[in-house]
Amino acid sequence: MDNVTHSIAGLVLAELAVRLRARRASAEPSPRFRAVAAISSMIAANVPDADLIYTGIGGDRLSYMLHHRGYTHTVLMALVGAALIWGGAMLVWRWRESAAPLRDDARWLAGLLLVSSLSHLVLDWTNSYGVHLFWPFDSHWSYGDSVFIIEPWFWVVSVPMLVASTTSRVARVLLSLVLLTGLALAWRVSLVSTGAATALTTGAVVSILLARRLRPGVRAAGALTAWIVVTLVLATAATRARQATVRVLHEADPGAVILDVVVTPMPANAVCMSVISVQSAGDTYRVSTARVSAAPSVTPASRCGVRGGTGSTFNGSSRRSTPSVHWDSDWTGSVVALTTLARESCPALAALRFIRVPVWRALADSSISLDDARFGTGGFSTVVVPRISTACPRAVPPWIPPRADVLGM
Repeated sequence: MDNVTHSIAGLVLAELAVRLRARRASAEPSPRFRAVAAISSMIAANVPDADLIYTGIGGDRLSYMLHHRGYTHTVLMALVGAALIWGGAMLVWRWRESAAPLRDDARWLAGLLLVSSLSHLVLDWTNSYGVHLFWPFDSHWSYGDSVFIIEPWFWVVSVPMLVASTTSRVARVLLSLVLLTGLALAWRVSLVSTGAATALTTGAVVSILLARRLRPGVRAAGALTAWIVVTLVLATAATRARQATVRVLHEADPGAVILDVVVTPMPANAVCMSVISVQSAGDTYRVSTARVSAAPSVTPASRCGVRGGTGSTFNGSSRRSTPSVHWDSDWTGSVVALTTLARESCPALAALRFIRVPVWRALADSSISLDDARFGTGGFSTVVVPRISTACPRAVPPWIPPRADVLGM
């Protein structure tokens, strides 16, 4: 999930904590508590992305793929991060106030930062990129496959509530700019359909009107509730899309093994999904891309927008489309070729500890261009590896390859 969304989540949780504390104490918390809660919660909601410090500076593409959303995106490290931010907040409080915070202030802040830090993991889990929630006890990737990596509905249902609740003019301006920018992009970005952009704009107007009428406590609870509802709606639609895809795959090729179905909703759209299926049948390994409609009677799959190209490596699909599933492209390879590459090339095996939908092609210099079809070909996930090499990259994490089912690991 993008860091703007994580920051908004941190602010929503902080406002909810302020309102809950005020209700329990029958008195408003101090301005100092409110300010520290908002700032530290926003930081805590982003702290798992601290891995960008060492993956985004001086690291190569493979290092980024292996380490981003790695060790810091775990429950264990989220707890450590929350504790460190809490300690820093206590030190700043003592310095600014020349006195320790009240015990209740410290306790409420500790609980808030714990929830805010863990919220980052939950939000990142909802999309198809993946996290390792329970490392070091479990090194598998975990995918929610339910929410696009930037979901503007989260901004629409929460930003107006935050604007109405804050007493800071600077915060009001910044939050308003975030919402306006999100709506403007929705009308300009091809990934967002005209209908979805219209619904977003209408939703923003309704959210603004509600924020002006609701009481502070109801605003905070309403923003969080609406956020959860958006997630559940998208998750339900993604589940329906996955079921439709699996049903069509079984009918078309009952002898093939379905290894994976990657579902990514289009942004701001609970009907149209981008789907990638991974199958094997004997030595044949097949990757197919499709547009899937969770409500074909409303919007047939053929009318759903295309999430993104897969590049020239893929060919047009020969599968028969249905109102629910519109097949776009196919790629086939050899299971033996992939297992041989993983066995004989240590850099390839390292890349396969991240790549969920591997596709590949041989290059003229006996190297292999290896891609993850989730991100197209020739783009973010492309790594060129030697076909045979015992020279392993440095500091390869112990992640179990997503396609361990093919590699026999």
